[in-house]
Amino acid sequence: MAQKHHTTPFRVSMKKLPRNLQIFIFVSTIFALGNFGYAFLILKAKDMKFSDINTLILYVLFYVVYTVCTIPAGVLSDKIGRKPVLVTGYILFAVTVVCLLFTSQLVMLVVVFILYGVFFGLIDGVQRAFVVDLAPSDLKGTALGTFHTATGLIALPAGFIAGLLWVTYSPQATFLFALVLAIVSLLMFAFVKNTKQPKESID
Repeated sequence: MAQKHHTTPFRVSMKKLPRNLQIFIFVSTIFALGNFGYAFLILKAKDMKFSDINTLILYVLFYVVYTVCTIPAGVLSDKIGRKPVLVTGYILFAVTVVCLLFTSQLVMLVVVFILYGVFFGLIDGVQRAFVVDLAPSDLKGTALGTFHTATGLIALPAGFIAGLLWVTYSPQATFLFALVLAIVSLLMFAFVKNTKQPKESID
C-alpha cells in the first residue's frame, strides 16, 4: 500500500524552523542584498576601458577560480565547520569591495576577479550545506526552499539598487553600499551558532 505524503503549508513550516536557522537565513538575505554579482565586475572592467576580449578573459579567470575553490571549500567546511568558512567568504567579499573602490590598473582588477572567485567558491555550496545542517530532518526541504526563496527574491532589488547607485551616483556608491551590508552581515553572523540539528533516532 502506497504511503500518503502530507505537505505542510509554507507559513506553518516557517514557524517550525529553528531560531538559529531563521537568523542565518536573515543574515544571508541581508548579505545577498549587497552582493552585486560578477556582472558589476564586468561593468567595472568596461568602465576602465578594457576591451571585450580582456573582459572575457577576466570573467573566465573568475569562473575557473570559483570552480577550483568549490570542492576544497566543502571539504574544509566538513572539517572546521560551515560558519568559519562562510565568515571567511564574507570577509573576502568585503576585501574585494575595498579593492574595487581603489582599483585603477589591470593588475589590481585581476586580483579583484580572483578574490571574487575565491569568495564565491567559499560560500556557494557551503551556505546550502549550512542550511541543511541547521534544519530538523523533517524540514530540510522546506529550509532549503525558504533559503533559496529569500535569497532569490532579494536578488532583483539587489541588482536594481546596485544599478541605480551606479548610474545615479557612481560605481563607488554601489561598492560602498555592498561594503556596508557585508559588514552588517558579518556583525549579525555573531548570533548564528555553528551547530547541527541532532539526528532523529529510527525505531
